[in-house]
Amino acid sequence: MKAPATTALALSLMLAACNSKPEEPADASTETAQTTANVTAPAAPAAAMKPAPEGLPSRIAREVITASGQKCDGIAKAERQASDGTIVANCTGGETYRIYTEEGKGPLASAM
Repeated sequence: MKAPATTALALSLMLAACNSKPEEPADASTETAQTTANVTAPAAPAAAMKPAPEGLPSRIAREVITASGQKCDGIAKAERQASDGTIVANCTGGETYRIYTEEGKGPLASAM
């Protein structure tokens, strides 16, 4: 992984830790594999979506999308949805993502 991607992943994981409950201890190699898998997970059912992490929507969107390895050259527009606290982000290349938090997985980005 390149250094910026590693940094973005670390920031996303720290944001996730702020909004999550303590988990039971797990084997370090298993935990790392699960964390990586969760960051790149596809869209979750609407019932599992919780608000995106607090902060500037464009910054949160950029960090979570980058950490998930999805395509986005830059954030053109990012807005927090009043109805559920998720963030809808439009990228300069035309991609659109919903940023949300899923309990046990942390912040995620799913293509819309």
